[in-house]
Amino acid sequence: MSELRVTGHKRRWIVMGIITVAVAGVMSPWASPSPDGLERVAEDHGFLHQAGAVNQLALVPDYEVAGIPWTAVRVGLAGVLGIAIMAAVLWGLTRTLARDGGDRDESGSIEVDGVQR
Repeated sequence: MSELRVTGHKRRWIVMGIITVAVAGVMSPWASPSPDGLERVAEDHGFLHQAGAVNQLALVPDYEVAGIPWTAVRVGLAGVLGIAIMAAVLWGLTRTLARDGGDRDESGSIEVDGVQR
């Protein structure tokens, strides 16, 4: 029977990943400096000054990696780091869900709803 494959074109996924990382790393410094949604509402309604300090445990506070002297590199690295974190989380979730998705036999094929694939 035919094998059920979710990611049949590994090379295509690798190329898309490289493009995504490159775009995040290069384009992030040109992101809008305007406040995001919640910050904008606080600014519009006059309570932005009540905002607390950034959490000391934040991995990328204010979308910049600390300790780098060049702003463009700090922001670009934050974009790449964000992609890496999200990719790791999504990979872990999909691996977990894929294990629960069907019964595998010794040949590696999957049985879903009584149909061998």
